[in-house]
Amino acid sequence: MFAVDYTSGSGFLHTKIGDVDFYCINDGDGSMPNALFPDASRDILQKFAPSGKSPSSFSAFVVKKGTQTILFDTGNGNQLLTNLKTAGIKTDEISAVVLTHSHGDHVGGLFSGDKQNFPNASVWITEKEVPYWKNAGNSALLAKTVDAYGELKIITTDEKTPVVIPEVVAIDVAGHTPGHTAFLVSSGNDKVVIAGDLLHGAAIQFPNPEISCRYDNNPKQAAESRQMLLARAANENWIFTASHIPFPGFGKIEKAEKGFKFVQQTNLK
Repeated sequence: MFAVDYTSGSGFLHTKIGDVDFYCINDGDGSMPNALFPDASRDILQKFAPSGKSPSSFSAFVVKKGTQTILFDTGNGNQLLTNLKTAGIKTDEISAVVLTHSHGDHVGGLFSGDKQNFPNASVWITEKEVPYWKNAGNSALLAKTVDAYGELKIITTDEKTPVVIPEVVAIDVAGHTPGHTAFLVSSGNDKVVIAGDLLHGAAIQFPNPEISCRYDNNPKQAAESRQMLLARAANENWIFTASHIPFPGFGKIEKAEKGFKFVQQTNLK
């Protein structure tokens, strides 16, 4: 067992993954309307989201090891900077911003207006995601990012090549976007996977992983990636977290009926 530091309303969760400090950072809470899941039957929606919406959050993640402080995604930038400060993380100590993909609620916190939020950071992304970012309606932000942060660092998703530090590798979970990426953090006997936008409506999609969201660029591929990663997390006993699970969204995956169940935990084996 190991300790998880989380106080409701604090805006962050902290724990140790082996020798690595790991943080979930809240950028705000919200919900996903049932209309975002057109492939879900009325019966499924009534059973799993009877209020007409699925609770959600916007989260980013931090891994600290030695002199490296890595921020995974930046949210919209709504509460990110405030909650990083509350967690004791200074923006100028962020050495790398590693992106799961390029949607606005993951890259929006790179800047506050014209101010670069992480002045000492490089920005990492997969090669497949770059052309999507250029053509997805926020190409101006890409140009601004390159101008401020320098040329993008390219992530390799072979699950063997480290991303910034030896404890982090990338997993290809394309479908939500062409270069959508998850990250596996391993240290000692502990492993946690940062799953990005693998799910948007956790209440609906954990038990029904075949159901995709309107935000998914390739719904079929997104469903395949979702089922693959959830099965791996369950089979390999990984800790699981993702951008839109209701905060703090940090737990284990269990198999349940035809799908999966997310078990929020504060003490994990």
